[in-house]
Amino acid sequence: MDLSKSAIVDLLNHTIKERRDISWKMGTGYHNGIDISIYEILIYEIKNNRTIGRFAFNGDSGKLINQKIIGYRQSMADNIVDALLDINIYLKRKMLA
Repeated sequence: MDLSKSAIVDLLNHTIKERRDISWKMGTGYHNGIDISIYEILIYEIKNNRTIGRFAFNGDSGKLINQKIIGYRQSMADNIVDALLDINIYLKRKMLA
């Protein structure tokens, strides 16, 4: 998988587009200086600064390493793109409920 940072940013922006009460941050969680970059994404409520979701993934392959979403009980996705699509659907359903 050839992972594009701009594609990840676009998916994150799409996820929060309809919800002005949430935002996201992405940073490097680990880099060994040679070939491994692990990124972390936080999706959080702005007002309460409460974390809604946390994802860790390999920056080169996009393979998801860890995922935690408050109130979400499904199995972990294989890659970060699928995980972001899942949380997008989950947040939309939660907003409609």
